Amino acid sequence: MSQSRSGKSLKQAREDRNRPVERVPLVTFLVRKILNWPRIIRILIIGIFAIAVTAAVFPLVDYVYVTRFFDENYRILPSFVSTALGIIMYVVGWWLLVGTRGEARPVRPTVFVYMVLGLAVIIFVLGLMMNGYYTANLPVT
Repeated sequence: MSQSRSGKSLKQAREDRNRPVERVPLVTFLVRKILNWPRIIRILIIGIFAIAVTAAVFPLVDYVYVTRFFDENYRILPSFVSTALGIIMYVVGWWLLVGTRGEARPVRPTVFVYMVLGLAVIIFVLGLMMNGYYTANLPVT
């Protein structure tokens, strides 16, 4: 039996050519690409998303606490709440993107939702930073 350069027989190559190419939805394709990134990159991404969530909710939690529930004895409470939300984002990201060493993560559409949500939070935090910079540099009247 003759072999081609790819190591397949001519019959195997002909059968492979007749088999249709697997078509997957775009979300599935993107999730597979994300899950094939190096482990350290995925860990950095979920860390950045967790910090962004903490930064995004901190002003809101502070505002609600100061206007509604302020107590001098529990002034650290808003920090705990904001940090807890960031930790939740980190744990969910670890479960979706990283997992245990050597484990192949399943392709889930929620990975795509997590990435879109994380990017949206980063854009929101950057918008808050630009707004803060702009308002800090307004002329004094």
